[in-house]
Amino acid sequence: MSFKTYFSGRDDVYILFNDGVYQTVKGAVTKELFQQHLEGEISLGIIPITKDNTCRFGIIDDDSHKSDKSKPVQAYDYNKLLKRIDLLGLPLTVYKSKSGGAHIKLLLDKHYPAYKVRKILKKMAYQLCDGTPEIFPKQDKLNPGETGSAINLPYHNGNTRVAIDDAGNALNPIDAMVYEGNRWCTMDELKPYNLLATKEMKEGRNNKLFSAASFLKRQFPNEWEDNIKKLNNTFDEPLPADELDRTVISSVTRKDYFDKPEIEDMPELKSFDVTAYRNLDIEKPDWISAKFIKEKSINFVFAEKGKGKTEFCIGFAFSVAHGLPFLNGKYNAEYAWPVQYVDGEMDAYDMIERTSPYIHAFGQPQKDFFQICNFSLQKDQTIPDIKDEVGQGLIQRMLERQEASTGKKPILFLDNLRSLSNYVENDSDSWRPIGVWLKNLRGLGYTIIVIDHTGKAAPGPRGTSSKTDWANVCIKIESDGKRGDKLMKCKISFDKARGLRPEDTAEYSCSYDFEGNWNLATSNKDLEDEEYIEQIKIITADGAKITQKAIADELGISVGKVNSLIKKIKAAPKKTGVFN
Repeated sequence: MSFKTYFSGRDDVYILFNDGVYQTVKGAVTKELFQQHLEGEISLGIIPITKDNTCRFGIIDDDSHKSDKSKPVQAYDYNKLLKRIDLLGLPLTVYKSKSGGAHIKLLLDKHYPAYKVRKILKKMAYQLCDGTPEIFPKQDKLNPGETGSAINLPYHNGNTRVAIDDAGNALNPIDAMVYEGNRWCTMDELKPYNLLATKEMKEGRNNKLFSAASFLKRQFPNEWEDNIKKLNNTFDEPLPADELDRTVISSVTRKDYFDKPEIEDMPELKSFDVTAYRNLDIEKPDWISAKFIKEKSINFVFAEKGKGKTEFCIGFAFSVAHGLPFLNGKYNAEYAWPVQYVDGEMDAYDMIERTSPYIHAFGQPQKDFFQICNFSLQKDQTIPDIKDEVGQGLIQRMLERQEASTGKKPILFLDNLRSLSNYVENDSDSWRPIGVWLKNLRGLGYTIIVIDHTGKAAPGPRGTSSKTDWANVCIKIESDGKRGDKLMKCKISFDKARGLRPEDTAEYSCSYDFEGNWNLATSNKDLEDEEYIEQIKIITADGAKITQKAIADELGISVGKVNSLIKKIKAAPKKTGVFN
């Protein structure tokens, strides 16, 4: 690249400096002008911001050596500046300025919006400069008729305002271009440097050190503590070593400080007229199992320990893996769906015992349509915590492999939540990384069924109520049987039923025979009510008038219960007895 390319700005106007006077000249910015500047014939100034409000380079103009008007002008400390640039790993080139300060230059691979370049330069300047430097370009956006502010070019007469290398050695123009050419970067490569300062850019040594430590921890995880100590020593009054350890290093060690995007970095939110929205060709989700679970959904199955939640889910999983009805056809799968069953709790052989009756009843699923990931068969008998990126990423990659094998998005069963994560149950912030991950999986087209424990007081899953905010369907399983029964009997109720109609969410009972068969069943409550109804019919059969209280006393139940049962009898086709 030519010298002109390194200082590419407005091409229709420039500045000449002569005998202390700046002259704005409208005209083409030619190579000849740059050559005349290098030969000392003119002193040229270039406006970094272009007419379309972009720039390819930016400069921090630091004159902090003469900012204190009460003191004589001090010699600029280039060594301190170079040390800070080196410790922070900044892609900058330092030029000595005409005023005896520093022009700290950022060179980019192409033109970018000026406001983005200025934003990152401000954050770099926050860490590098002790005063308040000027940033070029000075404008985020030019107003109509505005020219923009110019910066004096280096190497006037070929040997002034020179660039210096990282050791402080002066460079000739050719070497300077080589040195700077090795430091140009893209705007994407600059994103990590947003951590150099908070949006508020609070002044003060300690504030700067906290921001620098957050940045260094992200960029240089193995050496950040050593670097922040060295950076601290570049201040005129460093923070005492023990205080630095106790405050900055201790705080940043405990907590990750992530860069939060600012509004100007984000794309605008999209909003649609309702007619346009309905014409967006958004794909309608299929039913995994009609009137129960849809594809691309998050669902919870929760119960107390030992009440049948895992057995219910394995039975349901086998039905959808085969594309067969479940619960006497209450729920029907039109076709088979692959299942990924992640087991974070049971003994490895337990899944063999539990799946055997279903395989005997239904047969083997298609290859890879029912996969099991048991924790005890993993490295160190551990599935990495699903609240962290590693655990989430490994499960997603497993889903993608199964999808490639079966040609369909698998249904992910997570059994159970407490076994797969040590998140703090009553802390919504601790739960959020898992919730966001589940929401993102749903956005990728996966269906998730989370198996969880119920809370002691709240009706839903144990822990924070925000856990099911993004859920579609949440069902609660309770025992509806008696000890010693041959069948396992469960009561199913809906805690949340997004996408279901009211008639699809009525409470019901079902039973499992441990031979692979799940069936609808009459609840114990209904059976008990039928027995009481028969006794009431007998008591009132002779037509004698008898009060509801007398019936209640004889049967050992409440008057309200008697009243409810009498209403059922009266609603039946045939009525028996006389009621008061």
